[in-house]
Amino acid sequence: MWLTMAKKELIIHSDMKLEHKVMGLLQCIAQEQNVRVDRCLRPMNLSYTQLNILHILSQVPTGQLTVNQIKQFMIDESPNVSRSLNKLMENGHIIKERSKEDQRVVYITITDSGRELHKTADQEILKLSLNLSEEDLQTVYEILVKIE
Repeated sequence: MWLTMAKKELIIHSDMKLEHKVMGLLQCIAQEQNVRVDRCLRPMNLSYTQLNILHILSQVPTGQLTVNQIKQFMIDESPNVSRSLNKLMENGHIIKERSKEDQRVVYITITDSGRELHKTADQEILKLSLNLSEEDLQTVYEILVKIE
């Protein structure tokens, strides 16, 4: 954590244009938050990409999508989707089935174990806090919504 704080201090005290400082700070803070989420998920043997997949599947009434549909819903364009799906399948959180009509199409279905893990992981992540007041959170939210 001290390393990212040092990076933030370098940005804060640099002679960069204000907009560049803001962009740099956003990137540092995003990285810090990613590390916090990864640490939170590690004891559950779960990556953020895997959690994202479980979240997507949990939102679908049938609990089933094709691999390509899952990729379309992903927050980031992770190249690790296939690896993440294999890991989730190895741990019994999803089932992979090839289409009988088109062998190129693979259906992914969330299992009860996957639904439970998704719920547990979400509960743990929601315990993380930015340690800001409600007023500050509202201000940050309003500013972030404006960013394109």
